[in-house]
Amino acid sequence: MKRLASSRRARGFTLIEVAVALAILGWVMGSALYLVQQYADERIRLREQFYASQVSWNRLLERYQNSEKWISKQQTSNRQTKGVASQGSQDWQWRINVTEAMGNDLYRYQAKVALDGAERDSAGLFVYLVERN
Repeated sequence: MKRLASSRRARGFTLIEVAVALAILGWVMGSALYLVQQYADERIRLREQFYASQVSWNRLLERYQNSEKWISKQQTSNRQTKGVASQGSQDWQWRINVTEAMGNDLYRYQAKVALDGAERDSAGLFVYLVERN
């Protein structure tokens, strides 16, 4: 009779073992979901930063073309320092700050770009250009 009772006890998991296994499984699944969410957030942030950099470079390239006299006089007169550009199905506010640097006719152009209505800038690039008269 003792032999029959001991073989029945050895056949299965206890309630504590099942509870511990479920707790570990829940912890692993929660960690996996957290990592997927972080990946998605980072992907969105990098996409926005890429588009903001594109807008910045486009604005700075216009200034470079102007300094190299590649743009006609009619287009040169319309040099805006801020505006809105569309990139990646989103509107981006951009502004260019121009400051005089050391040297003859040397200027620092800094382009800052943010999502329309955002508090922080998503990208900020600068370039030094010589303005030829």
